[in-house]
Amino acid sequence: MKKVGIIDSGVEVAFLREHGMHLAGAASFSLDLEAQVLEARAYEREELEAWRDGTGTLDLEDTHGHGTAVLSILHDQVRPWPDVEVYVARVLDRNSRGHSLCLVEAMGWMLDEVGVDVLNLSLGTTHRALEASMRELTDRAAARGAIIASSAGGMPTLPAQLESVVSVGDPALMERVGADVKVDHVVKEREVKLYMGGHWMQVPMTTSFACAVAVAEVLRDGPPPGWRRRQG
Repeated sequence: MKKVGIIDSGVEVAFLREHGMHLAGAASFSLDLEAQVLEARAYEREELEAWRDGTGTLDLEDTHGHGTAVLSILHDQVRPWPDVEVYVARVLDRNSRGHSLCLVEAMGWMLDEVGVDVLNLSLGTTHRALEASMRELTDRAAARGAIIASSAGGMPTLPAQLESVVSVGDPALMERVGADVKVDHVVKEREVKLYMGGHWMQVPMTTSFACAVAVAEVLRDGPPPGWRRRQG
């Protein structure tokens, strides 16, 4: 049984219901800037099922839509759905904003506590204060064989720049990216089908969505040549 994790803006519970999907585990991470307190909550399968059935309320609802779009790409491109468990961590708010500390905590939960085999990070940060913590987490996970994929940015971003992370780009990025940005894998399609705002649509490819396409390829066919070597 493979474990796949998505760190993003959560997931729309309506999408889970409509497509018959169940989460094996989930967590939310937020930072109260005034009190300087990190709020973290992990949810068990029973709580998630109650939320999915409408009898419970959790801080996982995707009020932005990005996390749901990422999950929908996996759902669309990896059918029949393989023998995997899906885990979600919510670190981004309705404006797709989050704090680097929440990202590191979510990565620790996914890679160390849950022990996911594949982690999708369709996000990034230019702040490097927590780079050492990110590197320690990803190096340790990659050493046990985990695949960690992150969307590349137009400038160097974390965690994509880390050696143990597979940085994913799209054709539009490659037309303008500088030599200082690490890109390990390029998704060649310029459009992608995804679910957003309550329905399926075809949209232009972005690095965030390209990361999900690359993770779908891993779940469907195994890692492309060189991915294991690059992380080893």
